[in-house]
Amino acid sequence: MTFFINPAFWIVAVVVYILLSIETSHKASLRFGFINLFALNVLLGWKIALAALLAVALFWATISFTLKYCNPQNRNRSLAGFSILTIVTVLFLFHKMNLQGSDWIKTIQAIAPWMRADLFLTFLAGLSFSYIFVRCADALHCVFWKNCPLMNPLSLFGYLLPFHMLLSGPVNAYEEHLAMDQTTSENEPMLDRVLLILNAITTGLFYKFVVAESLRIYFYGSNSEMIVSGWSDSAILAVYIFFDFAGYSRVARGLGLLYRVPTPENFSAPFLAVSVTDFWTRWHMSMGQFVRRNLFTPIQLNLVRAVGIKNAGWVSLATMVVSFGFVGLWHRISLTWVLWGVAMGLLMTIEKHIQTFAMRKGWSRSPWVQNTLPWIGPIYANAVLIASVRFVAEEIF
Repeated sequence: MTFFINPAFWIVAVVVYILLSIETSHKASLRFGFINLFALNVLLGWKIALAALLAVALFWATISFTLKYCNPQNRNRSLAGFSILTIVTVLFLFHKMNLQGSDWIKTIQAIAPWMRADLFLTFLAGLSFSYIFVRCADALHCVFWKNCPLMNPLSLFGYLLPFHMLLSGPVNAYEEHLAMDQTTSENEPMLDRVLLILNAITTGLFYKFVVAESLRIYFYGSNSEMIVSGWSDSAILAVYIFFDFAGYSRVARGLGLLYRVPTPENFSAPFLAVSVTDFWTRWHMSMGQFVRRNLFTPIQLNLVRAVGIKNAGWVSLATMVVSFGFVGLWHRISLTWVLWGVAMGLLMTIEKHIQTFAMRKGWSRSPWVQNTLPWIGPIYANAVLIASVRFVAEEIF
């Protein structure tokens, strides 16, 4: 969050808007990619910006070369896509293990110091590679399996490393970024659009620097660690994470609206959710949409085709567990987070079956259920949230 207290960030944000306002004949995604390169150059330094551009260019060249020899009917197309995705996944695993201080990474550095893994992994950490990884996966899925066109290198750079979403997302969709070039926009935003942008940015700053920081300082002190030793600490930590993360996401959303760059909404009153399933459609929404696009829906469709519609219940269970198992591993490579993901997948599968049973019996139309669910549901959903935070609290930070 140091970006937000750095005056250079806001100066760059204003300059980016001015530059994007200049009318040119170039595509919107290309213009943003070029100006985004300027922004990262100022904020992170020219060496990091240039290294990031070269990495994206290599990624683009690999995809472009592969597509040249693999048309949509070629059976090797999927294999090529999986191969590139595997390489990116290996980089992601190295990145996560490095963040966790893995002894394996230290061993590699000791065996092959010439690789300068310390510089490479520091570079990935500085760019928040966890979010770049999911964007790479989304781009590969769209290009190799959905036959979407491949962006030019600069446009792809703007999609993978947008400066206003660099630190903590949200996860923007490849197809939506691609559609920037087909949308028309006015020269100046209308009053309601200006108010929407200002509301998003100011609300985000209020969430982060007033609410979240006040909670942290009041309960843990300005320089103390946030230690979870009881259920109340878990509840406080859940609220703190929401306002901290939602604050960043709101600012990113506001800047995205200002630049007309697809920047998805990330939170929608998650504490009012009436079930765990409802909660995960409201919390970190862009990540949930990524999982649904790239894991849940493709896996479920292929499994149903393989085993038949009669086994749809088991397929739903397996797909949900795999999808949220991935979400757990994305947070941290550990057994604790895997078990967290599996538990969430199981809970949501159980909720789905209960909902189906209630609809079949007609209970869902009962006035009693419709009146009590908005009150009982949030108690249940937030109790699960607090329990899950308590379970993974030692590994959150």
